[in-house]
Amino acid sequence: MAQELPGDPPGDDVPHRRGRRLSEERTEHILGTVLDVLHDVGYDQLRMQDVAERACVGLSTIYRRWPTKQELVRASLDCDRAAEKFVVTDDPRADVRSFLRRLAEDLSGDGAQTMLGFLASLRSDPEVAEVYRGTKIARMHEHLRSRLAAGLGDDFPDLDLRAIAGPAILVYTAAICGQPIDADATAARLTELLFAPGPSPGDPVSRRSAPRGGTASRRGRAPS
Repeated sequence: MAQELPGDPPGDDVPHRRGRRLSEERTEHILGTVLDVLHDVGYDQLRMQDVAERACVGLSTIYRRWPTKQELVRASLDCDRAAEKFVVTDDPRADVRSFLRRLAEDLSGDGAQTMLGFLASLRSDPEVAEVYRGTKIARMHEHLRSRLAAGLGDDFPDLDLRAIAGPAILVYTAAICGQPIDADATAARLTELLFAPGPSPGDPVSRRSAPRGGTASRRGRAPS
């Protein structure tokens, strides 16, 4: 039988207490427990019963506040603990490398079930997928983009594309190819790629991508 949290009044699950609101501290405790279970087993294997037992609360306590698994997970992704505090220093490259190293470790270590479980649910559970994109994924992208802008400039082209590329390569390597990731080496290499300067107007790549009309005009008029 689940134990009550310290300070909880007895008889939490009796009918006449169904309307009692959870305290903010108790709510954060339960939602933090959801994050722990997600870390261990992933979204697809998460059960409400497991959350209740680990949080030491009655199952009915959870169901009264969050009637479905989707609502419970959605709330956990919005809680204070889920709002990751990314490292921000005076060295944007170091910040990006630190982020990518941590993500690589999460994808290849004990916590891989969290992200891989959500990836598996993207099509089967679109509501939770949308919340995941709007919380964790959005925060990751904004952090990477801001650190890239700090190193490359706010007007640098393809900041969004580069912010996507780093995590995308890691997810592809771990989830699609099933290859082990050397977190330190891969993060260092990706950081160099993401901060590589873009092609200047005089580079061969830029010349090859010039409109055909412009190229023809430099070479002379096309025959009539």
